Amino acid sequence: MHASTRGGPHVAVVGGGVSGLVAARELARGGATVTLVERDTTLGGRVRGAKLEGATFDVGAEAFATRGGAVAALMADLGLSDRIVHPAQLGSWVVTANGALPLPPGGAVGIPARPLAAAVRAHLGLRGALRVAVEPLLRRDVAGAGASAGGTAETLGALVRRRLGDRALDRLVRPIALGVYSTVPDRLEVQAVPGLADAYARTGSLVRAARQLRDASVAAGGAVAALAGGMTALVDALASDAEDRGSAIRTGTRVVEITRGVSEHAAAPGRPSGAQWTLRDGAGKTILRCDAVLLAVPESVAAALLAERTPPPPEHDIEVVALAVAEPRLDAAPRGTGALVAEGAGIAAKALTHATAKWPDRAASVPAGTHVIRLSYGRAGAAPETAGLSDDEALALACRDASLILGVPIAPAAVREWTRQPWKVGAPPGSAPRLAPPPGVELAGDWVSGTGLASVVPGARAAAARLLEHLTPTNESSVPSA
Repeated sequence: MHASTRGGPHVAVVGGGVSGLVAARELARGGATVTLVERDTTLGGRVRGAKLEGATFDVGAEAFATRGGAVAALMADLGLSDRIVHPAQLGSWVVTANGALPLPPGGAVGIPARPLAAAVRAHLGLRGALRVAVEPLLRRDVAGAGASAGGTAETLGALVRRRLGDRALDRLVRPIALGVYSTVPDRLEVQAVPGLADAYARTGSLVRAARQLRDASVAAGGAVAALAGGMTALVDALASDAEDRGSAIRTGTRVVEITRGVSEHAAAPGRPSGAQWTLRDGAGKTILRCDAVLLAVPESVAAALLAERTPPPPEHDIEVVALAVAEPRLDAAPRGTGALVAEGAGIAAKALTHATAKWPDRAASVPAGTHVIRLSYGRAGAAPETAGLSDDEALALACRDASLILGVPIAPAAVREWTRQPWKVGAPPGSAPRLAPPPGVELAGDWVSGTGLASVVPGARAAAARLLEHLTPTNESSVPSA
């Protein structure tokens, strides 16, 4: 039976990204009547595709981490399991001022699981590798373990510098932190790296923690996976499923105010309380009234809707530039599945993904000798290097950077099609919540639960479960029979 026919409590989900869509699905499954409101004209948030050479390529999130199994379970529920694909086992690289080297396999956010492996020695030298190798023998770091367990908010940079040394931090951890989180390690709390805090608290060693996380990802069948044809298939499936369960989806509608009042259902059987929320647009017009609200929006938007006086950490801008290049010399995948760029390398881009090398199904969707590469620009505290550039200037910069990263000249004339996609990214979550919503309001999103779908999906489900629990009447005898 659809939620709309049950007469359950009405919940508004504000935000139509993956967090909002997952939460709407969970709420509807729990018996709520759901209205999802999205300010954009399209759903998906930072999951978005663009057509290049007749095929769709992701210009936002392109994959999901397999840890925990939450995303794979969701895919199975949505009937998408047969579309899950895994990346080619080509490895990735780091480009520095001294050249390009393959990244050591395994580990976590650049922390080596096998410090004396040849790939690690190539990055750190023998002395640097030995410095990392002896780390498990050091005294258990009581302060660091306490921070990782939720005490003081220690940064990843401070912890790695103390335990592994500056060379490991600068040559391995920093490029990955910038590429994945768009944040330097000294601004990234240990808690923001999925699994690392708990593994470090258990083992007392960063190397042992990295080894545990590597083993867990191998047991799960690999670190990342994606959907054939692009991750937008997940958005389509979630939206269809939510509507099939009776949820209403309204796009192109911006919520600028939520206020609490007295519910017209205060005395109705099965209602949890007399509280009701009103959502209004920029003209002060009422969008809808509901019994509870789930905000799956950027932190700045949530803070404004909750009238939070303390401003949240600033968002920063990034831009993805995707190029479809006719260049057969890239058939050899000279940088594997892609490369991260260290600071000081003389390259504006922070990362490059060789999409057609990384995902074999994507390679099969474009003509032979054509390659799609994605470059990412922008780090916390600085505007993307592409900001303010004309299209011609942005294309020239992307071709220059791609040439330097890949070691193969990429001329603008070789670019068959291309696109640029700007994004805003919030600060990663800290060791303590930054916003405390009132009863009847829950929060979801990567700034709440962590970066990536493996964190976002269970976070959104948990937020929906808390709302359902809040809306469940304490007196079960008052609940009408089904």
